[in-house]
Amino acid sequence: MTPFEWILAVCIAIMTACLVSGLVLVLRTSDVLTKAVLSDLVFYTMIAIFLTWTLTNPTSIGYEVALLAAIAGGVLPTLSMARIISKGRR
Repeated sequence: MTPFEWILAVCIAIMTACLVSGLVLVLRTSDVLTKAVLSDLVFYTMIAIFLTWTLTNPTSIGYEVALLAAIAGGVLPTLSMARIISKGRR
């Protein structure tokens, strides 16, 4: 393994630890707003892990997945978070 791959492996390990801690907090909390924020954390962390993995493992669809995740991950969670905060009111 090259030094760059070691650095990426450490980064993926740190992101995985953050992902697991977010999932534990989702299971332990009863607040709906906290669960909504943590679900965004889990989603974005999974995208970050995938994109970090694609730096050393070239795939033909890696950047299309990133583009789709940016569109779906940027718009939809913002709308759902607004609905949760306002409790469904417009």
